[in-house]
Amino acid sequence: MNIQSGITMSRTTLCSTFSAAAIMLIGFVSGCSSTSLRASGVLLDCSDIERSKAMIEAGDPALMASRDALLAQADAAMDLPVRPVTSGKEDGKRLAPSGDPKDYVSLSPYWWPDPSVPSGEPYIRRDGEINPERHEYDTPKLGDFGKAVRLLAFAYAFTGDEAYAERAIEHVRAWFVTPETRMNPAMRFAQFVPGVSLGRRVGIIDTNRLRWMPDSLIILSASPSWTGEDTRETKRWFGEYAEWLMTSDLGIAERNSSNNHGTWFDAQVVQYSLYSGRTEIALEILEGVPERINAHFAADGSQPHELERTRALDYTDFNLRAYLDLFKYAARLDVEMAKYENAEGATIEDAIDWGIPYFVGDKDFPYKQISPPKYHMYYQMLRSASKLYNEPRYEAAAQRLPENDNWLVWVDLVLPADFEQ
Repeated sequence: MNIQSGITMSRTTLCSTFSAAAIMLIGFVSGCSSTSLRASGVLLDCSDIERSKAMIEAGDPALMASRDALLAQADAAMDLPVRPVTSGKEDGKRLAPSGDPKDYVSLSPYWWPDPSVPSGEPYIRRDGEINPERHEYDTPKLGDFGKAVRLLAFAYAFTGDEAYAERAIEHVRAWFVTPETRMNPAMRFAQFVPGVSLGRRVGIIDTNRLRWMPDSLIILSASPSWTGEDTRETKRWFGEYAEWLMTSDLGIAERNSSNNHGTWFDAQVVQYSLYSGRTEIALEILEGVPERINAHFAADGSQPHELERTRALDYTDFNLRAYLDLFKYAARLDVEMAKYENAEGATIEDAIDWGIPYFVGDKDFPYKQISPPKYHMYYQMLRSASKLYNEPRYEAAAQRLPENDNWLVWVDLVLPADFEQ
């Protein structure tokens, strides 16, 4: 199905087109076996993992090095403590205003005490500068959880070693299954600002740290340690969270955001809906993606909302990654969005092409970028784009980025290059 510029499709049309695809989803969220990777994931294609494994078995030196680096990181992750959202709150400190330790709470990263006020409140905004107080709340725990499960699940996919799966499942159960520690599936108190707000719509982006979680759960479902309860409860958690995102005041406000926050809202909701089987929610969000593209990109492919930021190059990449994820999810439902041309005549390919000279350093970036560029994330975006568009120039650009020190070695394994360089 092609979404063409200027065409608005009704929900009835989408629903009838997706009815068969919805049945297909039930199958692909059932296992990405560590020994026979024939199914599809949500963001990943299990066939890519299978191809990487075959290349490793054939002695591909680059992928063998990537696998060894992944396993070293996974071995380190084996020692990460299981710290659910409730941990560290036993003394009543760092609790959400609700007093419930299962409620996620985080400090907004770019807000700082006002030095002109003795109490420091209300806090004031310093865009792009992260307040270290943020690390005293739940954000680091959520990030460690997402990272640990991703590394351990990917290691399990490449080795079949049950120890990796068993440890990952311990983390999963603590966050999503065990009643005493299960995180409440809502972000009512995310990115609060002292003296300003108890929780903000922008805090919803904190759960982007779970971006690889559904695929990791699919991989882990092949383990003998995984149970039917694990499947039911993880699907229930993501389904409830998707419902909260769609119906809460904070979720509705974030959905209406005009910059990358709106795009990542869409990407999160569609991903979680696909994993949990809430296809009707995914359809509703996908219907609005063309209009968001209309609002986000200038005729030359630049992103005015992201260029206003103090880390404008990073945010240019960040928003593109959200769109590429959305296009992958849409493709799961046989919907072609990747070629959509907005009212300005711009496509996402135009936006990527606009950014490449700045990502690789061919041109000096004329906007603010107050921190070192996140080249490892640009690499992931360009690799994803090369695969989605079957476009070798994006892979060529990825290979021109400064070398990373095994930041994202797993990218080459689970998103292997489709073009030789």
